[in-house]
Amino acid sequence: MFRVRRSDAISFSPKNENRKLKTVLCLLSSCLLLAACTSKPVKQEAPTSWLSRQAAVAQIDRWQLNARIGLRSEGRSGSASLVWHEQPGQRSLRLLGPVGGGLVLLQQDSKGVTLQDSKGTTWHAVDAAELIYRVTGWHIPVSGLRWWLLGMTEPGSKADYTLDDSQRLVTVVQDGWKVSLTKYTLFGKYELPASVTVESQADKGDDGYVRAKLIVKEWNIQTQDER
Repeated sequence: MFRVRRSDAISFSPKNENRKLKTVLCLLSSCLLLAACTSKPVKQEAPTSWLSRQAAVAQIDRWQLNARIGLRSEGRSGSASLVWHEQPGQRSLRLLGPVGGGLVLLQQDSKGVTLQDSKGTTWHAVDAAELIYRVTGWHIPVSGLRWWLLGMTEPGSKADYTLDDSQRLVTVVQDGWKVSLTKYTLFGKYELPASVTVESQADKGDDGYVRAKLIVKEWNIQTQDER
C-alpha cells in the first residue's frame, strides 16, 4: 500500500493551496503595478514652437547690443568691440578696435547711411554693408545680421535653416551667408543667441571670403508692449 507522509499531506491540503494561490496573486499584482508605474510617461513641458518664438522675438523693436566681433579673411584678421543700437527707422553701429583703425560710427535712417571713420571723415551711401566695406574693407552683412542676432531669419528673403529640439534656430543659409548659432542665453525673459558666426559662401582663399564671429555680452531690450 502506498503511504503518504504527513509533510506531503500538509503540502497538498486545500487550505494550504489557497494560501499559496493568494501569495502568488499578490506577487503578480505587485509586479503589474510596479511595471505600470515604471512605464508611465513623465510629463515634460513642450518646447516653444518656432512660430511662437518668432512672434515673441518680433516684438523686440528697440534694443542695444554689446558684443565682441572677430573678423577673418584671406591673409587678414581683426577684432573690435561692437555697440549696436536699433529702433524703428534708425540704426547705429559703433566699432572700436583695429577693425576700423580706431573708432567707426555708422548711422542709418530713412535718408540713407553715414559713416564716420577714426580720422573724422564722413562717408555717405544707401546701403550699410556696402559703406562699411568701402571704408574698412570688411564685408559685414548688416541687414541679415540684425535678425540673426535675435535668432530669426531675415523676413522677405529665402532661407534654408535648421532648428534644435527646443525649436531654436541653429543654422541658416541666406543671402550668400552661412550662419551658425551655437549658444543661447537668457537675457531678461528672452532666450537669445550668445554666439553667432557668419561666413560667406565664397570658398576660403577667395577675395570675397570672410568669417565673422560675434560673442554677445549684453542686451538692453524694449518691446512694443513695454512702451
